[in-house]
Formats: sequence, structure tokens, C-alpha cells
Amino acid sequence: MSKKAKGTVQSNPHQVVTEASIPKVANLSFWDKLTHGWMPHIIIAVLGFVLYANTFQHEYALDDELIVCGNDYVLQGTAGINSIMTGDIFDSHNKQLNAEANLAGGRYRPFSLATFAVEQEFIGTQEAYNPDAWDKNQNKVGDVGEDANGDGVFNDKDAKVKGMSFRHINNVLLYILSISILFMFLSRFFFKDQKLLALLVALLFMAHPIHTEVVANVKSRDEILSLLFMVLTLHFSFLYVETKKMKLIVYACISYMIALLSKEYGVTLLIILPASIYVYYKDVKLKSLATLFIGIGITFMIYYALRSSVVLDLGENAKQDSELLNNPFKDAVGVEAIATKIFINLKYFLLLLFPVKLSCDYSFKVIEFRTFANPEVWVSALVLITLAASILFTLKKRNWLAFPLLFILMHMLLINNFFFNIGATMGERLVYHSSLGVCILIVYGLHQFLQKMKVSNPAIISVLVLPLLLAYSMRTIARNPAWKNNITLYTTDVKTYPNSTMLNGNACISLFDMSNMPVYKSREKNLLDSASTYGYKALSLHPGYFYTHINLGLVKAKQGNMDSATYHWLKAREMSPYEKQLPAFLDNAAAHYYNKGMGFFNQNQLAEALKEFNRAHEIKPNDHRPLYFIGMVQFRQGNFRQAKEAWTKAISFAPGDANLQKALQDVAQY
Repeated sequence: MSKKAKGTVQSNPHQVVTEASIPKVANLSFWDKLTHGWMPHIIIAVLGFVLYANTFQHEYALDDELIVCGNDYVLQGTAGINSIMTGDIFDSHNKQLNAEANLAGGRYRPFSLATFAVEQEFIGTQEAYNPDAWDKNQNKVGDVGEDANGDGVFNDKDAKVKGMSFRHINNVLLYILSISILFMFLSRFFFKDQKLLALLVALLFMAHPIHTEVVANVKSRDEILSLLFMVLTLHFSFLYVETKKMKLIVYACISYMIALLSKEYGVTLLIILPASIYVYYKDVKLKSLATLFIGIGITFMIYYALRSSVVLDLGENAKQDSELLNNPFKDAVGVEAIATKIFINLKYFLLLLFPVKLSCDYSFKVIEFRTFANPEVWVSALVLITLAASILFTLKKRNWLAFPLLFILMHMLLINNFFFNIGATMGERLVYHSSLGVCILIVYGLHQFLQKMKVSNPAIISVLVLPLLLAYSMRTIARNPAWKNNITLYTTDVKTYPNSTMLNGNACISLFDMSNMPVYKSREKNLLDSASTYGYKALSLHPGYFYTHINLGLVKAKQGNMDSATYHWLKAREMSPYEKQLPAFLDNAAAHYYNKGMGFFNQNQLAEALKEFNRAHEIKPNDHRPLYFIGMVQFRQGNFRQAKEAWTKAISFAPGDANLQKALQDVAQY
């Protein structure tokens, strides 16, 4: 029998559970009844539905488009699973754009993608993304039933939104399942004699508002699955320590493999698992568990070999993204990068404790660069040092609190850009795992406080946790509607962080999209004016923001300012000549100036016509038509050499054009 360690809540982790030792439910107190049988799982399920039922009709937002509903492999259903298993998570997206991978180390997370592919079998498969998939009868007309998202506009969004409600419901179900498994693990081990604390931890974790991105954004299912199977790995491993049943090692290794295939965070179990066993089972020597650890190690090596075969070429040789929004420390000078990275940890801790100002984006200009002259950098460093020192102390004392402390720090180190460039400044979903450790410490801290106050009534700890649980729940329910779609998300969050380049840029296109909806026809002008304001704000923050130049061009074109629209589209072409959207936009701009030039030409206003034709030629230099009329204007003005130059250039693009051939014959005599 192991002795109860000072500061732990379990009294006898090796106690053999027999039928005689299980208390009869009828003899249990009200508070104990809440934690036995199916009751805690029913409570968890009810709270889960209360918290997230308002996401069931959500559409898609943020990365859902490129990872889920626009992913060619997912759209193929189960037929695409082979491609999913042998590709980076962004492989389909990169191929669609004919782009190179730009995230060093790659992102190999096939399990969540595979679940999306299975869902697609029920939703309806298609070979690849098709922008005309909304047109079910292929008659090129918007018919009843084809406007799937009910916005009055018939476009690819109607195809992409198909089945998203099904996916959102599944996300919530998986979330509930993961919390139930978390309770099962905590109540069976760390809170064995205080199951109410395990339930309070599970409920507080479930209600935490910072999880809205994980649950309400379908793409973030990888976070849910990762933690779910990590906890299962811990559970089966702990059971093996107590029973020595070999099948439990098999279950642990299978769970561990799925956790790794869900998201790379599973790597932390290589430290957390043995450390947790070490502090919990004080009379067990780790070397006696060699079979378990060898199994876990082999599982990790198999995963690593599989991952390396897929994303090996995305390592150090991956093209580093030059876009500030994907490479946020690119312009940092001197110590700014390291100081800012240190400060971001404090930002995370504050959000974990006070999840008030939530956002889908914390990229460029949301967080200004810091130096070591900023006191908050030192506060953050002190917090990290204290956390690390606490881990060493609890490990030395073999105190179980090493488990939640490790869960916080180990996962923070994966996402704070210290050791790995994650391609972002920070993100709420990235501290999903760390938040578990925080919730454990909050509940256990309140419990210890009551113990010191010599209060043992379980109702008191519940009363202390309940206000926080209610506050978290209300904030979560209130936050969920923002995740309905991109329009609601960006127009909500830009008000929270008005200096976000990305949010301003995306608010610009969101308001433009709203201006195209019949329901907002009466507000069209105001929506376009606001879109323009957000677009210019984004460019003032980051003049090189390529997508905002494209989107602001759309706004200006609809406002009738084609000069401004063309300017922004040409700027975008300078930055990214191969962007797929641009040719169509620039073709429209060139046609605008060409037609305008024809109007002046037919009225014999040659100077004005020449100006418009030159503009059309600048936009579309390989089009022979503006060049033909540039030559005609020059010819009429007696500038025969300039006319010949224009026509000679034009015929190189259209060698069979009869008008050009005749024009060159006519000008040859001058």
C-alpha cells in the first residue's frame, strides 16, 4: 500500500475495488450520488448541449473552408482517406493554389481529416471542389433549394455549407465524449477519494470560453480528438500499472497512435506519462513498467516514421512565408522577437484565467512588439520560471500536482514559438490542452483553501466553483454566435481588436459580401462604405496585405470607382502574379477602359480615347484589341511610327487578325 502524499487528494491509489467495497448508491450523500454511475456523464452531456446547442446551425468559418468543406480529399469521402493519410493537412489546399508548403515541419494530422471524410459519405461526395456545385440541376439558374445558406446569393458558399450542421453536431458530441472520458480518468485516479472535485474540473473545463474556437470551429476537431485519446492513453496506462494486464498496453498504444495522428501534441506524453505515474504510484519503480514504456516508445517511432515519410520535405527546406500574417516575427528587430514571444505567454495565462476579450485572430498589430524594457515581459518570464520551478519541486516531492503543471507548460512550449515556428503569433485553440491543467489547479486550489479553513462540506466547494462555472458558461454561449460564419466572425472580432490587420481585411470582404445579399439591399451603400474603411485600415497597418488589395478592389469596383479598383488589383498582381482570382478581375477592368476608349474614339475624342486604350493595354498587355485602337488613334493623329509600333506589337499576339494585317499594309507607305 502506498502512503498518502502530502498535498494529494487520493488516499489509497492501489486499493482493490471489490463489490463489497463499492458503496451502495442508496447510502450515498446527495453530492456523492452526483459522481456515481451514469449521473456525472448525464450532467456533462446536458451541460455540453446547453453550452453548444446554438452552434448546430452554424456554417463554416476560418480554416473550415480549406481544411474541411473545400478539401478535395475530404469531399471524396472514404475514397479520399488514402490521400489524407499520405499527405500534409494543407496538401489539397496547396495543390488547388499551385503553391508550395510554407510551414516548416509540415502539419500531419490525418485522423481528424479522416473523420470529416467519413462524414462526407453521409453528406454526399464529389470528386473535387467545384465552384458550380451549388447548381444542382446544372441549368445556371438559381432555383428553389439551391440557396443552401439562405443569403439570397447563389454561389459556391451554398455547396460548402452543405452538411456543416451535421459536422457541428458531431463536434459537440465528440467534445462531450472527451469530457466524460476526462472525468472517468480523474475520478478513477487523481481524485479517487474526491470524485466531486473531478466532476467540477470536468465541468469547468467544458464551460471554459476559450474552447469556443475548438468546438464551434469544425476544423479544430483535431484538438478535441488529440486530448480525448491522450487521456485514454493515460487511463489505460494507469490501469496497466495496477492490473498488469497486457491488453491494456495494446489499448494504450492504439490510443496513443490516434492521439498523435490527431495532432502532434501527443509527443508530450513521452514525458507526462512516466512523470505522472512516478508521482502517483509512489511504491512503483518505473523500470518495472518497461514493457509499457517500450510499447509507447515504439508507437511514437512508428508515428514519426510515418510522419517523416509524408512531410520530410517540409522541414528546414520548406519555403518560409514572407507574409507577416503567417510569419509574425519577420520584421522584429534585435531582441523584439524573443521578448514578444515571452510576453505572449502572459497573454495566454490571462486569457486562461479571464477569457473576456476573445478573438479568432491575434496576428500582426494585435500584439505589438515588446523589448526587455517592457515590465510585462519580465512578469511573463517570472510566471514561466515559477511554473518550471514548481514542476521540479513537485517531481522531487512526488506530488501529483506535477501532472497539471506539466500539462500546462509542456503544451505551452509547443505553441509559444520558443522552439517551433507555428506560423502564427498565438491562438485560443492552441492552449486547449494547457487549459486542462489550469482548471485542475483552480478547483484543487479552492479545495485546499477550504481544507485550511477546516471546511469539509462538499457543498461549499461547489458553491465556490458555481459562480465561475456560470460566468464561463454564459460567456461561452454568448461567444458561439460569432462563429456562425466568416461574416459574423470577422465583423464581431474586429470590434474587439481594431488593430488587427487580418480582421480589418476580412471585415472588408465580409461587408462586401453582405452588400451583395438582397436582404441588405437598402444598406448597400453604407455596407460598401464600411467595407472600404476597413480595407484602408488594413492597408494602413500592413500595406503589403495582398488579399486586402484584391478585396478593396472589389469594393471600389462596385462603388463605381474603377480607377481605384484597378490600382489595387495591379498592386496585388505585383505581389502575387499567379493568383487565380486576379485575371478575371483585371479582365473586367481592362474591358471597362477598352469600352470607355471606344466611346471616345467613336466621338472622335482621340486624346481621351488614347488615354483609355493605354490604360486597358497596361492592365492586359497581351490583348491585341487595345493595341489596335492605340495604333488607329496614332494613325489618325499622323503619328505613323507610333501606329506601326502598336500594330506590330499587336499582331504578335494575333498574327491572323485581318484588320491588323491591313493596318500594317496601310501604314507601310508612310
